[in-house]
Amino acid sequence: MPKTSLRKMILRPGRFPAGAFFVLLAAYLAAPLSACASYSDAVPPLLALPQPVAPAPDFVPLPIPGLALGAPPVVPTSSFRSEFQAEYPSKPWLNDRQNRPSFVLQRGEYGGSGFKVLAEMGDLHLTETGNTLLDARGRGGRFSLLTGSAGNRATFKTFAASGALHPGPEDTLVGATGELSLLDDSALFKTIFVSGRSSLDREGRWPTAGAKRGDVVGFVARLEPVRGKLAAEAEYDYSVYDANTADPGSALRDSACRFKMTGDWGRSRYMALYERTGPRYRLMGDGPERDREGGSFGVATALELHDLDVRLSRYNDNTERDPLNPRLYRYEGVVDYKFKGFKTLPLALQYRKTFIDSTKEPVGYAPKDVAEDAVSGQANLLAGRWDLGLRGGVTQRTDRIKQQRELSTASVGFFPKFSAANFTLFPDLYMKRTNDYAADQRTDQYAVNLGVTGNLLEKRLDYEVKGGFKRESTGVGTGREVLGAKVKALYPLAGLFKWTRSPSLGIKGEFNGINNLTEDRRENDFSLLISLDGGSFL
Repeated sequence: MPKTSLRKMILRPGRFPAGAFFVLLAAYLAAPLSACASYSDAVPPLLALPQPVAPAPDFVPLPIPGLALGAPPVVPTSSFRSEFQAEYPSKPWLNDRQNRPSFVLQRGEYGGSGFKVLAEMGDLHLTETGNTLLDARGRGGRFSLLTGSAGNRATFKTFAASGALHPGPEDTLVGATGELSLLDDSALFKTIFVSGRSSLDREGRWPTAGAKRGDVVGFVARLEPVRGKLAAEAEYDYSVYDANTADPGSALRDSACRFKMTGDWGRSRYMALYERTGPRYRLMGDGPERDREGGSFGVATALELHDLDVRLSRYNDNTERDPLNPRLYRYEGVVDYKFKGFKTLPLALQYRKTFIDSTKEPVGYAPKDVAEDAVSGQANLLAGRWDLGLRGGVTQRTDRIKQQRELSTASVGFFPKFSAANFTLFPDLYMKRTNDYAADQRTDQYAVNLGVTGNLLEKRLDYEVKGGFKRESTGVGTGREVLGAKVKALYPLAGLFKWTRSPSLGIKGEFNGINNLTEDRRENDFSLLISLDGGSFL
């Protein structure tokens, strides 16, 4: 991954930007409270099976810096802070915007008696829940207000950004959230509203083109009566989506809901989930799978030498029971096992069983009843600087109506890795065979790769070299062959010039060759890019 360098500058009095002035004015006009505000910076850790940890909610609390919830009372004092952040790519040839920072953010924060105000402007990372807004990034502004005391907290947040849905200033995303936390997060209630708009001009419909527009409102409630032992979370969302505002047709309206329970019991952790998403539930960005209803249950246990994780699920489509379409049911069970008895030889096994069947098939639809079994395993031998990994698996799918196999696969891979002080070597070999019995066809895949990363010249020159060959064959004289290679290198020039940001010289080369055996056709692509990133002069 490209490394980034972070530049921070604390603005002193006399250098406040316009955004900071409005933050200060809003804080001055706010009515002071009698108690001191409190807030926790810590974000609940993500759950990682199978280690038993405290259950975490599916939404992200508002990350506003402040005092801890359990802090003792102090004499309230007003404070203001302004901060500017900018990140520049250390490998600019990987970015089209070579002379511009990849991340810019201006923050202004004011804390008073019982409240805190935060204003941000620049590149924002926006995320709420999976049914409303999930991992959107755009450029705009965000305003947040926090107040609370004695373990209770109330927050309000509003934002507006462009480019979060698609690149361009004509795509906008606005929203607001309100959150109330009681009794040190033992009870939490949150309301979410997000509205997005995306122009259709780029799709060639100008001048009569309208725009896509989507609105969603969500309500989230989370209760944790026994800290770390039991937590319940419920969410209800309602969306309105219009594919073209210039079209007089009505917009799509639908809802989604979710209920989840998590907790710990000794060395085990359990999870139960029910969710439903309507067939017309749409968001402007990525959203949950539509027309889906079902639930899952899982138990994970971590012992000294063994880890065991068992998950069961059952889902179906056609939630509104449309008589023109069948309803498909999918049942799945997964068992993960890890053995930690040998520190130099960790082992992992997985077994998965899946059933798919249909009911209430209309005229013209053939019934479906399929069963699939999959077994996979992995072993890693840790011997000094070597990490020798071996993975393999087999899969078989059977049509239970016809009592015959439909598909089977078998794969094996060898993934060694050697790490030294200044370089890392990671070759790998992969083979896979797929038999499609319905089409009477066999496909073989072979892949060989070699990669080297490291540094030279007293760790001043970073380099990366990768190459590989892949062959896919479906019979005699059919299939294709792919040969590829990549070279990257970066050398800083800080010792030659006195600039504010260290300049660097980079080189990137890439070659791809494809030999289509079926069509007897070859394609070769080669590229070489030399980049000098000079930064700015003093």
